[in-house]
Amino acid sequence: MTLIRSLILSVLLAGFVFSTPAAAQTDIFADDPLIVAVYENRTDKVNELIVRQHPMARTDTDGRTAMIWGAIQGSYDSLVLMLDAGARTNLVDDVGNSALYHAAEQGHVEVVNLLLSHSAPVDQENRDGRTPLMAAARAGHAEITSALLAAGAETDRSDFTGRTVLDIAREGRSRQVVQILEKAGAR
Repeated sequence: MTLIRSLILSVLLAGFVFSTPAAAQTDIFADDPLIVAVYENRTDKVNELIVRQHPMARTDTDGRTAMIWGAIQGSYDSLVLMLDAGARTNLVDDVGNSALYHAAEQGHVEVVNLLLSHSAPVDQENRDGRTPLMAAARAGHAEITSALLAAGAETDRSDFTGRTVLDIAREGRSRQVVQILEKAGAR
């Protein structure tokens, strides 16, 4: 009986020891007030944190900054405050996705245009070689596809599997996006 009790205690302690650091790391989203404020688009809190010079490049456990979370959520007003305070648009998360990539994928037209007006890199590739244009095309966002093309997004790039933006668009949700890309000379 003592051997079984020892084994159970060992397993419980091992689980506690190995799970504690991971649990502590996942709390950074709740612990970083700027990420939370931008995620919730609470401009009063965002402004307060900017005035207090809270670090804008701090990340959660997935490498996502407040700027990236704002792009995912479409927190336009909070992003305006951050960009006016000098937040960088070229930071990426752990898989290489920028704020522009996330905004394009999520269909946040106003956020895409805002980021482009603050010189967000239009052709910044993630680890899979995909660009914001590819994200917009895959999701079927015609207006964003047009905005990215107008900003100079390249149509001749391919991801690491060899698929072009037109290939990705054809697999996507919108014939309109395919037509926009074909008109822009995508192959």
